[in-house]
Amino acid sequence: MSSIFTTQSIQKTRSHALDRPLLEVRNLEVEYWTRRGTVRAVDDVSFDIYPNEVVGLAGESGCGKSTIAHAITRLLKPPAYIVGGEIKFAGQDILEMEEDELRGFRWEHVAIVLQSAMNSLNPVLSIREQITDVIRTHRQVSKKEATERARELLQVVGIDPNRINSYPHQLSGGMRQRVVIAIALALNPELIIMDEPTTALDVVVQKQIIQEIQSLRERFGFSILFITHDLSLLVEFSDRIGIMYAGKIVEIAPAAEIFAAPKHPYTERLMNSFPTISGPRQTLMGIPGSPPDLVSPPSGCRFHPRCPVKIEGVCEQISPQLLAIGPNRMAACHLVAEEVADEQQN
Repeated sequence: MSSIFTTQSIQKTRSHALDRPLLEVRNLEVEYWTRRGTVRAVDDVSFDIYPNEVVGLAGESGCGKSTIAHAITRLLKPPAYIVGGEIKFAGQDILEMEEDELRGFRWEHVAIVLQSAMNSLNPVLSIREQITDVIRTHRQVSKKEATERARELLQVVGIDPNRINSYPHQLSGGMRQRVVIAIALALNPELIIMDEPTTALDVVVQKQIIQEIQSLRERFGFSILFITHDLSLLVEFSDRIGIMYAGKIVEIAPAAEIFAAPKHPYTERLMNSFPTISGPRQTLMGIPGSPPDLVSPPSGCRFHPRCPVKIEGVCEQISPQLLAIGPNRMAACHLVAEEVADEQQN
């Protein structure tokens, strides 16, 4: 690996205090304007990501996870609009950036790995062309230097550098996903957003990709926002996990605490929707019903139509607030609020 590549990574990581958030998302609101009406896909979402931290976002399809990823990178296009909130990276408001600033910001500081590698890669350009394009757009280097960097990046993600002139269709799904990760690493960003990077890959390749990402994170010290519907995967991989439902974060906590004792009924059901590999056989709980139509979401708690433990007359009418229930832990549930109130009284 070239000294330039390694040195820049270390300098960027050290430029931010570890006790201060690298990314701050505050009261983010994103809407899709459709013929049927306005869809509030992300509704008052707030969270932080610290240097060298992996934060996971989990939830059913359509809950707003990918919309958040595209909002952070300002890749949303009409009919999607950011209508409220702040997104700050190292203190700088991303939503206030002009187009020229954004072009310099993306890939340099924040990169994104999308869920479909074949759709992310240009089918008529070689792997060499696609990696060197990112490098030469942001760095004043020669074609030879950019190509050498591209070969190094392929080696870093476990691909034979001799495949550099291959086209996407000549690579397996796992290799294509590794190429996308190599492109994301090209400029040593401090934060990489991974939007379901292992979707459509078989479980063996999924495990290899996750292990590769973990190894790269330890080596280069970047932070990760990891988005998936697979909560069991996040528990193993993330430091903290946010659970989303119908555009809102309903629980956020350290991964070990989410696994050991989920507080929100939706989180508990989501955890019990995946079978365990070892231990006694257990009946899967699942989640009855379907997520709500966000053109006309239900009143009160959005999960109440599917919740088996809802409080009659409360959950249907009053929307719960995201409440602190411990160090680095929050949940939005009336049952949790009652528990906290009882503990304070005692």
